Amino acid sequence: MSWEEEYEIRSLSPNVTSDRELVTSFLARYDLAYEPDIDYTIGIFVRSRLVATGSLAGRVIKSVAIDADVRGENITGKVLSYLKLTAYHRGIDSLFLFTTPSNTDIFTSVGFSVLAETDDVVLLEDNRNTFRFYLDRLTDSAPAGGEVAALVMNCNPFTLGHRYLVEHAAAENARVVLFVVEEDRSVFPFADRLQLVREGTADLANVTVIAGGEYIISNATFPSYFLKESQSINRIHAELDLTLFGESIAPAMGISRRYVGHEPYCPVTAMYNETMQRLLPGFGVEVVEIERREHRTEPISASEVRRCIAAGNIAATKELVPASTYDYLISSASAPILARLQEGNA
Repeated sequence: MSWEEEYEIRSLSPNVTSDRELVTSFLARYDLAYEPDIDYTIGIFVRSRLVATGSLAGRVIKSVAIDADVRGENITGKVLSYLKLTAYHRGIDSLFLFTTPSNTDIFTSVGFSVLAETDDVVLLEDNRNTFRFYLDRLTDSAPAGGEVAALVMNCNPFTLGHRYLVEHAAAENARVVLFVVEEDRSVFPFADRLQLVREGTADLANVTVIAGGEYIISNATFPSYFLKESQSINRIHAELDLTLFGESIAPAMGISRRYVGHEPYCPVTAMYNETMQRLLPGFGVEVVEIERREHRTEPISASEVRRCIAAGNIAATKELVPASTYDYLISSASAPILARLQEGNA
């Protein structure tokens, strides 16, 4: 009797201790981690023994591992098919997957396409049209007339420090595109952040503000599940994100410069800036680093704005943010966000 006649597929819940411990132990054999953002897992069992597993974290396939005893039996295809079916029922029509370069052929053979590759990691997607449509939209929204400068900002929320950096880019370039990070994991929701940036830069005629989408600093560019050390994770995050930007996004919009603010405090952001300066010139993109605007000898930051809010001192933010952001902060629209910050829940 073959394994195919005996296998059983089960859903394994990240919220059930026994399921989580079973999958965690299985993944550890392959130096994989069971990430905390995983929201769905399947396991394939043969005679009650777990022989394969795979998980979803939103649109990202994670933690795919196959026991050596059943490799070559198309079990990888079965794992991916079940994950795709689950995603489809959730309204997700395209999935991302990360792997090491040595495993790329396994996943391209079952329909995944490579989006970007570094020495350490490959980002793939199972719908080759999705990224092409994204690039087409960027091309359509690119300012006409030659070379473009770019900024990528989270703006949580939009401050005078952000505004200072945008002003520099606008003064030094004929056309500027400002990508607002779309991943909705910040205290201030994406829709609000995007609106605040648009309002805060409305007077700068050569600045175009657009949503970053899922291909610029998002969960889809953070392949951390099979890596152990945080420094390595952060470096690989940066390299993959910037390779995708340099190889595909910059050419689609005619971007030849990318502006960034100097980062004196956050080591992760500082490392990202350093990686940007190392990689992007190789793709024909100059990196321009600007010293941050200061307020009372300290660089203006969104984290300082959030600290003022958490302390209940909204008035102090008036000197740190544009008028449009301050008007938002004192409006009823921001009340739930301010309440969470002041309660220490954000």
